[in-house]
Amino acid sequence: MDAQGFVAALTPAVTHANARERFLADPKAALAAAGLDLPEWFTVSAREGDAAELSITLPALSDPNADLSDMDLEGVAGGTGYHGRCHAFWFLR
Repeated sequence: MDAQGFVAALTPAVTHANARERFLADPKAALAAAGLDLPEWFTVSAREGDAAELSITLPALSDPNADLSDMDLEGVAGGTGYHGRCHAFWFLR
C-alpha cells in the first residue's frame, strides 16, 4: 500500500460516523480491512482530535553490533521481516 492508499483507507473514518466508530474501536483491524496488514508486534492506536496526525513511537535504539535474537533470526530465515527491530516504513512502499 502506498501513501495515497493509506490516506484512502483513513477517509471513511473522517467522513462516516459508523466507519469512525469502527476505526476508533480497532484501528489495526480497520487498516487491515483496507489492505494494510501490519505485523502482530506493531501496535496501532487512534484518538479523536482537531487535526490529522501520524505519530510513530520507535523502540529503544538497538546496537547494530549485537547478536540477533531468536525472533529476529526467525524473521530473516522465514522471509517475513524483522520482528523486534522497528522498520516502520516498510509498509508504505
